[in-house]
Amino acid sequence: MHGQGMMQQQEMLMTEIWETLNDDQKMTLMKRMLDAKIMMKEGMIKHFQFKIETMKMVKTMLDEC
Repeated sequence: MHGQGMMQQQEMLMTEIWETLNDDQKMTLMKRMLDAKIMMKEGMIKHFQFKIETMKMVKTMLDEC
């Protein structure tokens, strides 16, 4: 199964799982999903900070030449 079909299958599974959860479990799951998004964004920020530091370092090296 490729792309679209697999996504639809995953969505159906998540919908089925969601319907079986109680309110507390849904709240916990939503919090974890938000935490995952926050962690991903923080990782992206750290990556860009590293790239910026590297570019500044290269610029300094080139300025010294």
